[in-house]
This record gives sequence, structure tokens and C-alpha cells, in this order.
Amino acid sequence: MTATAGRVLSIDGPIISTAELARQRELFETVIGMQCIAERQLDRDEVAAFFGCEADSARLLQLVTPGTSIGVWLVQFEPVSTITIREGGVGVACNALKMIDFFTANRPEAIARLRRHGFELVSEGAAIDLPDGTKYLEAHAKGPDGVMIAAIEPLTGRAADFVTLADRTFSEVQSSSGPVGDFEPVRDFYEQVLGVPMGLQYEFESESFSRMVGVQQTLRIRANNYGRVVEDVMLGIIHYGLPPGTYEDLRARARPPHRGIIGVRLSVAGLDTILARCTDAGIEMPCAPVSMPFAASGTLRAAAVRAPHGVWHWLIESG
Repeated sequence: MTATAGRVLSIDGPIISTAELARQRELFETVIGMQCIAERQLDRDEVAAFFGCEADSARLLQLVTPGTSIGVWLVQFEPVSTITIREGGVGVACNALKMIDFFTANRPEAIARLRRHGFELVSEGAAIDLPDGTKYLEAHAKGPDGVMIAAIEPLTGRAADFVTLADRTFSEVQSSSGPVGDFEPVRDFYEQVLGVPMGLQYEFESESFSRMVGVQQTLRIRANNYGRVVEDVMLGIIHYGLPPGTYEDLRARARPPHRGIIGVRLSVAGLDTILARCTDAGIEMPCAPVSMPFAASGTLRAAAVRAPHGVWHWLIESG
């Protein structure tokens, strides 16, 4: 596929709206080990153009894991929103991103770091056993603004099959995922509209995982992860197998300037072609293309589209 045909080049990480910028930096810089490489103050017009919302201003930071281009953007709008997208972080509420996953080469040290800095542990090691025989332990912790962090220890297999920095207490971001109410429209968005390859697909049942998310029955989890398995921050869509009406739908809250994981960033070639495909598919486009200077990347040309499960995707033109 040529660049002019419109394609996703890389998936670079989530965007988090916060009322506690210093606390988020403590989590991602001090605990997880990222570095801030760019910072910019946005005025009212820039906030409206880039984030599609009203605010007097916004402070925008780009953090990356050294040795990679993967990381998070943190944005603090002024005034800050009183609404948190995912209160408490845990639970089975759908149609909003929920989790930022990292692999760990030392789960006890990852847990100790989180504890030393006062971040609440939801689980120190929920067991995930996949049908192919691979086994993981996942430690989950609550960050500010309802953000959830997972440190994943592979009991079988190799972390290097999923991340570049496999020997760290926290790898680069491996995936950003969330539960969906309707699986197929989201699958079609990634596969047919954006043209992102599916890197992983799995189903599993886990009593410990089910208790961790707060339900008494054992869930049957179905998940697809989109993107290149090692090079990208994979985008995970998860269905818990629960019937409609038994969980909260967060779609209306999952938007800027509300607090939490408001979306993800993708580098693309042929932005206008991708946006035309989105228009043809009836995908919502809350932010038209706009150019904005940003120190780490020069001038960004980007637009936001909103997937069928309500998650915002900022498509940033490469080069």
C-alpha cells in the first residue's frame, strides 16, 4: 500500500487528561521510567481545534520510554473537568479505554515501586491462562484520574515477543485496551477503515481475573489486539461476555476534557485518504485536520476520529 493510499505507520500511545499532572508524572516518570521530551501551552483556540472541547488553556506534555518513541501524552485543561471517565478505574463498564499494559522482568520490584509512591494495588498477580498454554501474572494498580496500570509477568513464553525493552522493571507501553459493548463494529473500524493488522487474538476464562474486575461469575473473555505485536502500542478490544444492560456504558463520558484515558495517538501517511475512508464508513470526526507546533515533532498535522466504541483516535501525519 502506498503512502497516498492512507495507512497507519505506528501506534504511539495513549493520551491522558488529568487534574493531577504532578501525580501522573510521578507515576509515569518516577515509577515507570519515562522521560518528558516536549511540553507546550495551548490557548483556547488551539484546545478547541486539537481536542474539540472548550477550555481556557491546556498544558500538554509528551513522555516516552528511553530507547523507544512510545509513551504517553499528558494534558491538563484549565479549568479542569469535574468528570472522571472511569471512576475507580476497575469494573466492567464498557466503551472507554481502561488499562495501560506494561511487561515486567521483575514483578515484585514493580509492585514495590508502586507501593513506595502510594499507588493502590488492585491485584498483585491475577492469573491469565490462555488456550495455547501461555501463562501470565498481572499486577494491577490505580493511577490518578481513574487510570489503570498493569505490570505483566510472563510465566511461559518471552516478553521479548511482545515488547522491545523486555529486561526492564517496566517495559515500554505494550498495549492500551478497554471493554466494548459491541465487538464487531469496532473490529471493522480497525480492520476495514484504518487497515490496522490484528496482532493477537485470544479467549480465556479466569476466576481470579473475574474477581479483580468485580464480578462473581467467571467471565469468558474475548479479545483482539490491533497493531504490530512488538513495535506498536497495541489497541485492545475486550468483550466480557456479559449481556447488554448489565454494565455501564461510558461512551458519553469518554471525551476531552473529562479526566482519564481520552484516546490514543497513531502516526499515519495519507491523512486525508484515511479521513475520507472514515467519512465513507460513517465514523464520527470531532476534530478536523489542524496544524500545531510541538517541539519534539516539529509541526503536527492531525485530526481526531471517534471509533464505534467511543474511543478518540488522534491521527498524526508523519513527516
